[in-house]
Amino acid sequence: MWWFHGAEGGFFPSVRRPPYARKPPPSYMQKSSHVHFYGPQRSYGGNMWDVPLNGHYRRRHRQGIGDAGRQNGHSDGVTTAIQENGTEDASLGLKRAATGDGEADIDQQTNEPASKRRKTGPPQPKNPISTLNELRPGLVYKTLTVEGPSHAPVFTVSVELNGQIFQGTGRSKKQAKHSAAEATLRSFLQFRNASDAAQALGLNSSGVQDFTSDVSEVSFGSSSTPGETIPAAAGSRTVPVAEASSPTPASTPTASASPGPSQTSKNPIMLLNELRQGVEYQLKQESGEPHAKTFTFQVTVDGQVFEGTGNSKKLAKAAAARQALSKLYGVIASTPSAVLHHMPISTMPNLHMPQTLADNIAKMVCDKFLELTSGNPTLAKRKVLAGIVMTNEENLEDMKVISVATGTKCINGEHLSLKGQCINDCHAEVVARRCLVHFLFSQLEKLAETAEKGVPEDSIFESLEDSKGYRVKAQYKFHLYINTAPCGDARIFAPHEEEADQTDRHPNRQSRGLLRTKIESGEGTIPIKAGADNIQTWDGVLQGERLRTMSCSDKIARWNMVGLQGALAAHFIDPVYLESIVIGSLFSASHMYRAVCGRIEQTIQGLPPPYRLNQPRMNQGSSTESRQPQKAPTISVNWDCGKKESQLEVLNAMTGRQEGENSSRLCKRKFFTRFMNLIERLPSMTEVDPGAAKHLSYGEVKALSNKYQTSKRAMISGFARAGLGQWIGKPMEEDSFYI
Repeated sequence: MWWFHGAEGGFFPSVRRPPYARKPPPSYMQKSSHVHFYGPQRSYGGNMWDVPLNGHYRRRHRQGIGDAGRQNGHSDGVTTAIQENGTEDASLGLKRAATGDGEADIDQQTNEPASKRRKTGPPQPKNPISTLNELRPGLVYKTLTVEGPSHAPVFTVSVELNGQIFQGTGRSKKQAKHSAAEATLRSFLQFRNASDAAQALGLNSSGVQDFTSDVSEVSFGSSSTPGETIPAAAGSRTVPVAEASSPTPASTPTASASPGPSQTSKNPIMLLNELRQGVEYQLKQESGEPHAKTFTFQVTVDGQVFEGTGNSKKLAKAAAARQALSKLYGVIASTPSAVLHHMPISTMPNLHMPQTLADNIAKMVCDKFLELTSGNPTLAKRKVLAGIVMTNEENLEDMKVISVATGTKCINGEHLSLKGQCINDCHAEVVARRCLVHFLFSQLEKLAETAEKGVPEDSIFESLEDSKGYRVKAQYKFHLYINTAPCGDARIFAPHEEEADQTDRHPNRQSRGLLRTKIESGEGTIPIKAGADNIQTWDGVLQGERLRTMSCSDKIARWNMVGLQGALAAHFIDPVYLESIVIGSLFSASHMYRAVCGRIEQTIQGLPPPYRLNQPRMNQGSSTESRQPQKAPTISVNWDCGKKESQLEVLNAMTGRQEGENSSRLCKRKFFTRFMNLIERLPSMTEVDPGAAKHLSYGEVKALSNKYQTSKRAMISGFARAGLGQWIGKPMEEDSFYI
């Protein structure tokens, strides 16, 4: 190799030497104007120098010397300049040139290249195949199947250990081997007790353990379902949960209650990936309009399929992961907003319901709604969805959707009916409850047919001991699902702010628990003014006075005292209460409990048996919905299973009727007609004379249900004693119609 000096001329042979033998260029070279190097590597003085083609010193040459290289006819070479600043600058410049970016590539302390320096940081995890080979050398991996197209094959590999065969799948044989090795390693993992598992999951284990107790630890992953099992760790080995006693009814508080499941604020997708590495989420369904999409994802863990829905793919995946964590580990992965409110539902074991049951109820209602509205995007538009599901405790697989409804509006005051032919409140949960009343009347009609025709009894009711009236059989329970917190007191909180402490004197804290009314022809609620005239009159409403309707939170609290069946059905049956409430989004355990029963439990008095203050269990479904800032539709749809030919009914929420001014099957007049038919066929608890009832108005017949009316007055007095406001009813003229 040769080098050439442009100032004095001449070619000299070069000898390649190692970097440590390099020395600065000779002094006569320092006074030269410039040096031309042909190619990226040229030497002089017996030393080899690496000069980048597009390096820093080419730019210096262009700035300081101009186009000297091109003047000398060397346009294809690399030109650099060595300034006359001494040997130190020259050697430093050539060192920088060796890196290509102007930075020294030699460690000044160790004199080693940067590429040879030892990297710092946490140790990387071992390859699962290598780890397994260290523990059990000599294992043989067998390729079982190769499925899929040639451009995207899926391999299945197995490995045998101690007589057990572990399998893994992947897009390549290497990935399949990794998966099989991971499955084999999981079989090695186990925990001695539940607290160790909780610590591994990053959860708060229960308090100080009494190691002298003979009772096994069931606090981690426990649920109300006896015999349920949870994995001990991230492996396939499972530890059976001890048989739990049957849940105590919510209305009967106990001195000692079994603790609820563990709760964590960790991202559910992240937590599931830590426990089950390599799980894949599959998009099952994508529906809705472009601006309001709904996604459904599935994840398969240990052969079990878990499904979640959401307004985004991230929310849908998180919902599926929550279901898997709840079923397999007994872990409730709360949404971040729920954790801010310091009273999680798991700390109220008397009110907590199993997460799996809550997810099943929510899924059944949502699936039924999608089935009913498939092919009709206009009816599928909704903001609030509610439904009631009936379960059979003697057969946990026997779950039935009783009703489904949507809606967010109330009737306009000018459309009130004097004949009971309209529905005043078309909010989803209120309409769903009216659908339940329709179903209860259908069951009573079955009883009448049984008594008349002598056919085998097929009803959810059984006769009371005194043969006067009926009650729902003990094994049947009713569960309410709402995709968001009910309007009113249950929704008066900030989901993204921490709870205010007791010293906060903000006026909003003083409105907590107050009775509230809905806004006519709009959304939202306002508190009832204390001491104001709260009596509504027919002529006042028609003149323009705002029609006020109690909020859904207040109505649910009322149902927890007087029952779901209403005053007419109370002539025949004992009160029917909700077993649980499942909320889809905007769920806060403390606010929800206060709204539906807690705010009146200290002041309610005089409820005649069998009426009582019901405390329903509650939980949040894994599939949540994000806030949708759009205008709510003015229609309300409803369906119930009361009759086989029952179809989806569409109501105009502003008029409370079907299109074409047809009355709904859920209106007061239709219920009153069915009552008058039943009073002649079935014995009633109130012993109403069928002949005399024909001459009574709707309001007078309701007043004859003595225990129901006593409970209603006790409820109104309880709210008043608690300082929460006065209950507001509709104008009395509404109930003055006859059949």
